[in-house]
Amino acid sequence: MTYVFGDNPACLRRAQKITPILLREADAVSSSHPEVLLEDRDVAHQLLGWWQFTNRTAKLLLQSYAAGFTVEAAGLMRNLIEHAHCMDWLAEHQTNGLRAMEHAEWIRRKKLINNLKEVDWSIPTEIEVGDEPTYDFADEAAKKAHDRLVGQISVVSNLVAARGIKKLYPVYRYLTSYAHASTQSGEAFVDRGPDKVPALYLTGKVPVTESYVWIPVCLFVAGTTASQFLKGDPMRKALEKAAWDLGIGEVVAERIRLELGNR
Repeated sequence: MTYVFGDNPACLRRAQKITPILLREADAVSSSHPEVLLEDRDVAHQLLGWWQFTNRTAKLLLQSYAAGFTVEAAGLMRNLIEHAHCMDWLAEHQTNGLRAMEHAEWIRRKKLINNLKEVDWSIPTEIEVGDEPTYDFADEAAKKAHDRLVGQISVVSNLVAARGIKKLYPVYRYLTSYAHASTQSGEAFVDRGPDKVPALYLTGKVPVTESYVWIPVCLFVAGTTASQFLKGDPMRKALEKAAWDLGIGEVVAERIRLELGNR
């Protein structure tokens, strides 16, 4: 039987069963002191840190949904999506990706220091960033490639476009609207009704079916990315089964086929 992935009750029930299984598998692997290959150490350590973040974010999402905090958790869902795909991005670009991240972090910290100076805050020595990083690029093309990666890791719209998943960005923007003080974040708790008299809801009237079915997808992306940098690829079996049970197995298989064909 081939399952259909989407915003439907059957997929939601499967996602509710699969998500805790993936989280338990991840906890088991994390607590087993997994080994990484020496040559992949720097990339792997960053990925493992992000993997822990995605797993913990997913757990917090489940707790929030169960407690009725569906609207408030939109920002968490946004973080989960971004981190999972940043992991996929770093796994592809590896050392060049780390270099771009280092540069992007320098830019962010420099902006923070400038903000502090504007309001006459003292600058703690531990956040001083020094001179802008410079790299011995082989040619102008290499520098442009680096700048392109910095733009991807700094801006989500650039990231998803580069990953070939540009259609994901409106979802990210939608979730962002609930993470800020927006009309949507207020309207989620109010029913104006035909007589224009507001009626307040104790919990937001925003369904979470669509968000919930994407939680295990994000865990799949993050888990497969982290697992391939660990000795023995320990999550592979559980993740492959989860993909088929969710209904994304054929998509994953096609992606792997295309990647192998491009090597």
